Order: sequence, then C-alpha cells, then structure tokens
Amino acid sequence: MSKKNKSNINTSTNVYRILVVVLSLLLIVGIVIFYKVGNYYSISDRTDNVKKYIKKDKYPILGWVKVQGTNIDYPVMYSNDNSFNIYDESIDFGFAWRNFYDQDDSTWKVLVGHNIRNVSSKPLVNQKEFNNFENLPSFLYYDFVKENKYIQYSDSNKNYLYKIYSVYMDDGENINNNEILTKKEKKEKLEKTIEKSYFKFDVDVNENDKIISLTTCTRFGNVTSKGLVVNARMVRKNEKINNYSVTKKKNYNEIEKIMKGDEENEKA
Repeated sequence: MSKKNKSNINTSTNVYRILVVVLSLLLIVGIVIFYKVGNYYSISDRTDNVKKYIKKDKYPILGWVKVQGTNIDYPVMYSNDNSFNIYDESIDFGFAWRNFYDQDDSTWKVLVGHNIRNVSSKPLVNQKEFNNFENLPSFLYYDFVKENKYIQYSDSNKNYLYKIYSVYMDDGENINNNEILTKKEKKEKLEKTIEKSYFKFDVDVNENDKIISLTTCTRFGNVTSKGLVVNARMVRKNEKINNYSVTKKKNYNEIEKIMKGDEENEKA
C-alpha cells in the first residue's frame, strides 16, 4: 500500500474518531440538560396513599403533600380548630392539616404543620429524622431555594404540581384560613405575599391561579411568634417543569445576617 493511501486512511480514521467524540459529548450534554431542565421534577403518584388512609376511616384525610428537596411527604388531615396534638399517640406518622374542609376547588389551600425541633436562627437543612414541617425552614437558605422549587399536592383522584413564588416570615403570622376568596381579595393577598418574599422568583402569578401555602412556626431571632410561609401556584396547562431563576431581595439581607451571626456564635 502506498504512503499516500496510508495517509488517507489515517486521516479518515482520525476524522471518524473526532466525530465519535463530538457526538458522544453532545449526547452527554443532552442527557444533562434533559435531567436538569426537562426532568427537573417528576410527579410521584400519591393518590393511592390518600385512598388507603380514607379507607381506614380513622383519620379525616383530605390529601397528600410532597415538597421537593425535603422529606415532607405526608397526609393532609382536617382540623377545624388546630386541635391536632403532636403528642397524640394515636397519630404515628408525620402530617399536615387544613382548617377548611374542601377536597376539590379551593382557590387557596393553606397547609399547617408542626415544627418542634428546627426552630433556631440557623435551622438545619433537610434532616432525615425530622417529621411534619420541621424541614420547611430549609427554604430560608438561598442555595436550597435555587435547587428546590416545587410542591406536590394530591387528592384521591389526581396529583397537582405547584411552583414556589414566595418565601417569608412574619411576626405573629396569622395566615388567613378562609381558602375561598373573591378575585379582589385574592389579588390583594397575592401582592402582599410577593412583596414580603425574601426572594424574587421568575414566576408569573395572578388571581386566576390556584395557590397553596405551607406554614409552620419558628423561633427565628428569638422571636417566639415568627411564622414561616412558603407560597406556590399551580402549574398551568402545557407549562414547562423547569428550574426557573430566583434572586435574593434586599429584605433577605437581615435574615442572612442573623443566620451568619448564629454561625459565628457557634464557633466562639
């Protein structure tokens, strides 16, 4: 075989190898993009869980809540007076509750959960041993919020997905448990939750959206009545489930300062 032919074969082989490498890299990039964007949150069916508890006819189960990035994956019960006692031995599982008995068409679902142990100004993030809403304070950390933005709520018929658009704390938080609101009331309430939020989420929300709020108590900054609220609106028809952007707002500076202060005190 002539040197010229050998040279042509070597050139063709090198070109082929380069093409294989390039195609392999493109495939890897495509897979990464798919899992980070196209498959950012996969709904886990919880309708059978709801049916299972309803059949037991022991607890007034309304639905099921699952929060991305946490171990919050619990039934939602009904209580008309916040009477659930964490020390009730008959309740041997984590749970949240609603004070409004409606399973289908609430315009603003409000879910309340206990937080007994994770109440400091530097809350622990996603601890496996925590129950109920004790991992909800994970959403006070910007790095956590950047990667976890979805709440799933299921009833006995369907799984619904919500995009988080607001996270904040209030002194003496008294979240309105009247879940059926007029459009005017809802619009006013939405504006307040967006204004209070520590983060600006790239999420459009209006009074036509269905909203869910998760709330629990803390003792952040040694304030015994500090209430944490995480708000989300239902994913719209044909809307992408992706990792949308979020940025800090100015009112987060004080929260961050308090958490860093606790960190310095712990080191001292």
